[in-house]
Amino acid sequence: MKKASAAAALSLLLAAGCTWLAWSGEPTDAPPDARELRPPPPTEHWLADDVEKKNVKGRKEWIKGLHKAGPDVDYKSIEESNGFAQMEKRRRLKSGPRGPEDGTWTERGSENQAGRMHAAAWALDGSALYAGSSKGGVWKLEDEAWTPIGDGLYGGAHWLAILSARGDVNRVVAGTDGGYLHYSDDDGETWTSSTGLKNGTWDIRRLAVATDGTETIYVIGGTGWPLKWTLYRSTDGAESFDQLSSLGEYDADVWAPRDGDGRVWLVDSDGLSHSDDHGDSWSSPIPTGLGEDRAELVGSEAGRLWLATDGSKLHASDDEGASWDHVHTMSDYWGELNASITDVDVLAYGGVEFYRTSDGGSFRKMNSWGAYYDRPHDRLHADIMGVDVAMDGGQEVWYINTDGGLYESRDQLDTVDNLSLSGLRVSQYYTTHTSNVSGGIAAGAQDQGYQWSAATTGGSEDFEQLISGDYAHLVSGDGSHEYVYSVYPGIILVQYGEDDPDLSWADFPNRASASWLPPLAADPTDNEAFFFCADTLYRYSLGNNGWDPEEWSDEDFGSGGQNYMSALAFSPLDSDRAWALTDGGKAYWSDDRGVTWTKTDTLNDSQYWYGHALEPSALDVDLVYAGGSGYSGPSIYRTIDGGQNWKKWDEGLPDTHVYDIAEAKDGSGRVFAATETAAYMREADGETWLDITSDVAPITTYWSVEAVEEGNVLRFSTYGRGIWDFVPDPVDVEPTDSDSGVGGDSDAPDRPPEPPGGCGCASSSTRGGAIAAFAFLAFTLRRRRK
Repeated sequence: MKKASAAAALSLLLAAGCTWLAWSGEPTDAPPDARELRPPPPTEHWLADDVEKKNVKGRKEWIKGLHKAGPDVDYKSIEESNGFAQMEKRRRLKSGPRGPEDGTWTERGSENQAGRMHAAAWALDGSALYAGSSKGGVWKLEDEAWTPIGDGLYGGAHWLAILSARGDVNRVVAGTDGGYLHYSDDDGETWTSSTGLKNGTWDIRRLAVATDGTETIYVIGGTGWPLKWTLYRSTDGAESFDQLSSLGEYDADVWAPRDGDGRVWLVDSDGLSHSDDHGDSWSSPIPTGLGEDRAELVGSEAGRLWLATDGSKLHASDDEGASWDHVHTMSDYWGELNASITDVDVLAYGGVEFYRTSDGGSFRKMNSWGAYYDRPHDRLHADIMGVDVAMDGGQEVWYINTDGGLYESRDQLDTVDNLSLSGLRVSQYYTTHTSNVSGGIAAGAQDQGYQWSAATTGGSEDFEQLISGDYAHLVSGDGSHEYVYSVYPGIILVQYGEDDPDLSWADFPNRASASWLPPLAADPTDNEAFFFCADTLYRYSLGNNGWDPEEWSDEDFGSGGQNYMSALAFSPLDSDRAWALTDGGKAYWSDDRGVTWTKTDTLNDSQYWYGHALEPSALDVDLVYAGGSGYSGPSIYRTIDGGQNWKKWDEGLPDTHVYDIAEAKDGSGRVFAATETAAYMREADGETWLDITSDVAPITTYWSVEAVEEGNVLRFSTYGRGIWDFVPDPVDVEPTDSDSGVGGDSDAPDRPPEPPGGCGCASSSTRGGAIAAFAFLAFTLRRRRK
């Protein structure tokens, strides 16, 4: 997250002992919606310098932990195979869903809140701009309208090359940081894999194209660990690649001029060299004496080479590398930089923020990341993921790829315009929650904050970003938006208000050990309370001082090969019945609303299972589904006896991670799963899971699925292509006795007697650690109006 939320910033200040408060009135015993706080100052003034770096690191470690697998199992290779299988499936299909998985897909947005972008490139004839996203494929901007042409492409598009047409349209070449290269000659209807890269290539460091008419492509790809790099060349439009040279472990780079000069430049551990014949031969390397293990090379066709070494030092050469001057030390640099084609002194680089020089040495910040929220149309979003420069009709144009979309500058970076405010639908969502009263949709995004839409169109909706940050695990006790609880790293966000929502917050329990984005569960008996999953279970309830935590259970979920609860759910039929999963592959059940817990020992192969999803059935109180990491064992389990015994239930699924499970609201018993590369459905009495994405829904990560009663919608959140609704074809539903067991399993063990004290009372529970005096207050943050 490139800009922590105002609430998170406030939390950090409180932790640091800051005592600044800005009340618009005195505290009262009134509920939160009767209190007001003036909005705090822009959050960038509140944050420590390393907060963003810690969040980036924390997110990566968390996502890696979700994909738990055995020591000899490479989950990334497994998902690569799954992704390529999805691409092959789409090639076979010519129209929408068919067969037993019949249904209808509808894209729901966000229409105006773009996510992470990586690359931009013009068509050779200037007719269209192409852009590559993280996990949302390739997009084409033509006549001021965006069109997705990469929904059938696995892995996103971190590198782009637009070549001359082999048919009616330009050839589009897309590469990923994961080491995949594909090309398309039909605007993304089909994608073909390039050949020639070494087996096991799992990183691409650079893709460059000669502009002398040959369209020679150069790629630096890495294999193994530590990464060993190879320089490749393609002379047939990315259909095949030849190996030019082995570069060893040095993070080398290659640069091709953009003005028709056919030379190519290479910096590696030996120094700087160039080739006049597309890599057949190279000049003797000129030692730079600069980078120990890494360099990024760019050039200005006006007469300067630029070299960034070891992640911080910027050097310039006006004599083709014979000598170098150190011109700047970069403190906020993520490896993305580029130079002007026409002005030797203009260069820009990015990290969390974006920096530019117009005199070859003194740099200024384009804008602080906090400025984006009041002026998204002409202020850069945080996190710079790519910088591209191209000529358009004789004019130099810069493209800045950020975690919040794509920007353009046509005045040498004096100003920028946001190209993502309409139609670039690449939001990265963790969760949605749809109100059962108004139909409004709340959504938690990666780096695009907590969002809300009235959802009135039935199609792709505009969303309003109520507050910045990363938010997940949206829950509500009664299904409305009277109170919706979610988590950001370090705080709990509370949305309250059905049609004109406001925000409040609470701190994490003191000393709690939890995941980076800890799961929440709404209290089904009290809409003003919720549960927080950590190494023990906490319950928050609303009092005069906001939402206060208390330890709800004495169960230790942080011992015995596990660290914390990773999922929690209550039965919609009996609020005393609850189930929990842990990051250590353990499953628990409770008959007293989570006060006491019994661990089951029937999860097979659970040592390498991260439990991520729980879905108690609304048709049978003893029927529960559980999902998680399925790389070294089953990805989905099912119990029909209330959690005493679990059996694998993942037939038909590939080895994958199941992020979420939902049961349809129409009483059919159909179950749906959101996984790493596709969405699936299983009939109540079905023998196997069915892939429902067909060739309509995109190949991307499906992070959550929410069953919406109105219209029997299954609402999927994707991590790169926004929100998608699936409506299955209706089936005849027989009246169901909610007390009957699935399949009539008369051999299921009896439920144990209710333990003493099963009333669910928590009067003896202790508070979750000491909380700073100001953190007792659940401050109300009025959302900023755009």
